[in-house]
Amino acid sequence: MRQTFDETTERAFGARHLPLIRQAMADQKLDGFLVPHEDEHQNEYLPEANDRLAWATGFTGSAGAAVILKDKAAVFVDGRYTLQVRDQVDESLFEIRDLVDGGVPAYLETAAAKGQAIGYDPRLHSPDGLARVRAAVEKAGAELKPVAQNPLDAAWGAERPAQPQAPVVPHPLDYAGEDSAAKRARVGQALAAKGA
Repeated sequence: MRQTFDETTERAFGARHLPLIRQAMADQKLDGFLVPHEDEHQNEYLPEANDRLAWATGFTGSAGAAVILKDKAAVFVDGRYTLQVRDQVDESLFEIRDLVDGGVPAYLETAAAKGQAIGYDPRLHSPDGLARVRAAVEKAGAELKPVAQNPLDAAWGAERPAQPQAPVVPHPLDYAGEDSAAKRARVGQALAAKGA
């Protein structure tokens, strides 16, 4: 179940968490870091332990992103969340930007500086989305750098909630359309056909 926070708590997240995140970035020699809403499974609705965007910014919507640089930060949302983001995020710490109109890549083209290292957690980005970000960062003369440990997770530390633990329950065949063994066999055949 998603923990709910009051507006005062949410708006205080940035003030408390940005210095911790920036220190963890500095420890990894990063000038910036990308914070997508998605988790390692590209989920839209996240368990609290994986809602890094909410922890970093206070924004609890189901779509968004943030870019944290050494001296500034921005949070990106689509049109559904224009009012919510202003209620939850401290605008003295985060510039509020549109996720759809250029989004993170457009921001990085102008906000990233030549020679900077902009970090990202490769587990949290789709290849297509990462390609657009990489092109923007390179256009700015900066470098997009994968990290082995997410600095946000390092900053969150022991206060990070535990991952949810629940038994796996298979969908009935009526919903799944094909049993698990048949699906795995098909995936194996496709991999073998590609020489993997």
